[in-house]
Amino acid sequence: MRVFAIPLIMVLLLTAIPERAASADGPPSLSNNPFARPPSEAIPVQREIRNGGDDTPAALPLLATMVSRVNRLANVGGRILKPGDDYQGYRLVLVHEQFAVFERDGNSTTVYVKPLLAEDDD
Repeated sequence: MRVFAIPLIMVLLLTAIPERAASADGPPSLSNNPFARPPSEAIPVQREIRNGGDDTPAALPLLATMVSRVNRLANVGGRILKPGDDYQGYRLVLVHEQFAVFERDGNSTTVYVKPLLAEDDD
């Protein structure tokens, strides 16, 4: 009984979905390539530097940091820096998850990641 059940189920499935069963015509034509990367438009994100009352210079817009086992990187004004790199006279010394430490003329400055301002923020 089991031997007859499998072919019977296959026949029922093939008759229920006729467009899938008729593959003698070749593969179906596609209107687009499913493996192609979708087109994207670059949307510029306006970041506004928020003055949090600290002494952070406006010349150091720290947008993001990345900390991993191998690398510690900081996105400062759109440039990706690693410790030891210079940005407008400041040398990046340390990178942490929420802040980076810069040095200039022997003085160190801690700069925190600036959040994006929403439209309803003051």
